[in-house]
Amino acid sequence: MATAVLGMQWGDEGKGKITHLLAREAKMVVRFNGGPNAGHTVIDRGVKFGTHQIPAGAFYPGVMSVLAGGMVIDLAVLRDEYSTIVKHLGGEPELLIADNAHLIMPYHRLLEDLEGSGKTIGTTRRGIGPAYRDRAARIGIRAIDLLNRSRLEKKLSARLALLRRAWPQAESIMALSAADIADELLSFAQPFLPLIGDASMAIEQAMASGDEVLFEGAQGALLDVDYGTYPYVTSSSTVYAGLPHAIGIGNLSVGNRLGVTKAYTTRVGEGPFPTELVGEDGSWLQRAGSEFGVTTGRPRRCGWLDVVALRHATRLNAPTGLAITKLDILTGLQEIKVCRAYRLRGREITTFPTSVEDLALCEPVYETLHGWEDDISNLREYADLPVAAREYLNMLSNALDVPIALVSVGPSPEKTIMTGFDRG
Repeated sequence: MATAVLGMQWGDEGKGKITHLLAREAKMVVRFNGGPNAGHTVIDRGVKFGTHQIPAGAFYPGVMSVLAGGMVIDLAVLRDEYSTIVKHLGGEPELLIADNAHLIMPYHRLLEDLEGSGKTIGTTRRGIGPAYRDRAARIGIRAIDLLNRSRLEKKLSARLALLRRAWPQAESIMALSAADIADELLSFAQPFLPLIGDASMAIEQAMASGDEVLFEGAQGALLDVDYGTYPYVTSSSTVYAGLPHAIGIGNLSVGNRLGVTKAYTTRVGEGPFPTELVGEDGSWLQRAGSEFGVTTGRPRRCGWLDVVALRHATRLNAPTGLAITKLDILTGLQEIKVCRAYRLRGREITTFPTSVEDLALCEPVYETLHGWEDDISNLREYADLPVAAREYLNMLSNALDVPIALVSVGPSPEKTIMTGFDRG
């Protein structure tokens, strides 16, 4: 059986914990999109990690962790993560790197600074956008190019020639050398060269054999390059619809699709955010939820749960179950607000606008629910949750017409309630 873990908001939903939890039973874990702009928090045997590229399966022996073709890979970041995990495990995790995965180059990070695009839309400035742009322009460097030094240098020389013509006044660009970049890449890539191969075929074979395959998504539906809050989005497809293309399997069938959402909403970077709380309420959520980016450390903007946005994400991801994270953070609030609709130009709407200009004008229409006082972090059964907490979950499940599969009540793996959840 295959399972996909998919973000339902603007990323940072807690997918790292959920994937790490489910990876225990998997034979293969596949990271299918994004790059080191995504940070997944994992607590393994009491040790906290912030992973960026290596899938959660790397923490378990006998589990193959695949970096699929839909990713862009920063070899320096990958090498650091790999070394840290090897030290933690006392052994090497099983990895497979897609031969068609594109690489983030030193000049991609330079371009974000030169163009100012990272500042404009609030990206992590890790070179993600320029790397995906090179892929689309057919001038990118792929993992398979690392296996042939002369071919690698030839492609780098051609790319640098284009850059020098575009940026003749940029000293940082003019100083780049194809030979130096090749040396650096191959130095970082040394442990991974035997691990580069046909990931698409390996995934297809694992699924055909009936192995448990877990697909680990990065970012969230509202950051999808086509269906998110464009242009304040990432550069890859972050939704279930993009998964088959990212791994190269046309007849993909994933029976379990787990949509992960926080019990409230957060966002990093620029872009409209209808339910954002400013002032002390937003600061309180930020402090209580430790809402700071894994990749950049930037504080996350915080707000109430947005059902309108979640309906949009539900349509894109077609989840068969919901994973609700950080429900424990809401403990102690007397009232909890939930956005059930928007008011745009005097008219109430329940659909998510395509235009960010329209979304920026939307005012949330709230429904108020009762809060709860009891600590829920040590509960392991759904029936033991306070009545108000169950009503909150019931409201969300009914609003999206998706059952709740699990509820996270703390950061560690054991602080999880697994439930079939009767929404009646």
